[in-house]
Amino acid sequence: MINILKSTCKLLFRNAGFWLCLICLPILSTYMLSIKQENLSYYYHNNSDMTTLELADEDEKVAYYASDLRYVVKVYDASGSELADYMLDKLVKTGLFKVGRARTDDMTKEDADAKVLEDGQNDRMGAAIYIDGDFEELVKKGQYDKALVVYKLSDDERIELLEQKLLYTMRKINTADKAVNAVNDNLLAYLEKTDELAPQKNTVLLAGGNDAELTKRQIDQKTNMGYAFCFMSLGFVLCGVLLASSVINERNNDVIKRIKLTGTSEIKYFVAKLLAGVIISAMLSGVLAVCTLFIDSEQMGMSRLSLIAMIFLMGLIFCTLSLLAGVLVGNVMGASVASFTIWCLSSMLAGLYFPLTGTSKFVRTISSMMPQKWFVDGTEKIFLGDNNAYIMLLCVTVAYLFVFIGLGSVGLKLRNAED
Repeated sequence: MINILKSTCKLLFRNAGFWLCLICLPILSTYMLSIKQENLSYYYHNNSDMTTLELADEDEKVAYYASDLRYVVKVYDASGSELADYMLDKLVKTGLFKVGRARTDDMTKEDADAKVLEDGQNDRMGAAIYIDGDFEELVKKGQYDKALVVYKLSDDERIELLEQKLLYTMRKINTADKAVNAVNDNLLAYLEKTDELAPQKNTVLLAGGNDAELTKRQIDQKTNMGYAFCFMSLGFVLCGVLLASSVINERNNDVIKRIKLTGTSEIKYFVAKLLAGVIISAMLSGVLAVCTLFIDSEQMGMSRLSLIAMIFLMGLIFCTLSLLAGVLVGNVMGASVASFTIWCLSSMLAGLYFPLTGTSKFVRTISSMMPQKWFVDGTEKIFLGDNNAYIMLLCVTVAYLFVFIGLGSVGLKLRNAED
């Protein structure tokens, strides 16, 4: 069995495609981990996120945020005042609205009219709000219709609730301003004090709220980690195909028959191939470990040891899956197509490319059967400091290996019977 393992490794090392996968894909994965973007968290905003979404500029679309059935409102804030922040905060905390605010200091009413006309055609939202630059003064004077303008961009009846909430908050500010002038107090502080006296609403999330515990930065890191898993799983799949091609060629050239004549059983032969898969997983994980030395572990959100351990376990799964799929197909081209198809579908259904929170229950059930999904969930647990994630990933890896090896054994017996 040792000789079979050595000869298999020698064949792999002579293959240029193996070295291409070994070097390029860990580098690509490391690059994905090093990306510094702060807009990836829009994928995971949910009902428990009771904060105003800060848009980069007025051209950023809010259609990306319309995934949890809340009424999406885009705000062009030309005032930048604390009272405007207060009003939007009260609007968001009703739980009915998702507000994306773009700070537009120089925007006029005419500019807002033109921008809303453009966004009404190219974006998707329930309503838009333009907050005048003199918002504070106009509200204090009771000129609410000049302080802001609400643009209705859908037939949703929640527009009436939006208008009522805005009007109620502005009247509250106006009333508080008169009281503050009488006692010579700070207006915003006075409003916050009165809010503390009001009954507090406690939102309890019954299901689907794992992402609510992550910070926006951790959500961005989790998204980058998913992209890194995508590239690394591709590397394991391709190396598994190369490993399967050696088995296919040896079967076609009757090498396996000659090995059997030496007294080596077929079980030992395939155990040697599986051990070769373990070596491949270790090599790819090792190259990734070297590549990650060039980025800060804090940027990844977890220690290098945790990341490499996860990648190694995922490699065991995909190398084994690709090897057995290739052996069962029986030809190199078919093995390549089958393995690449498995990788594409599993990565998509696991939510590595885009979240599946808005999909049907059936799709989410299929998603939970994909190996990458468990590793993404394990990443989240590690971010939250849950050490049970390591035990979970180890058990998941063992379970998948048992299933793949069991199905592969049955398939090989059936194939041998046909031959």
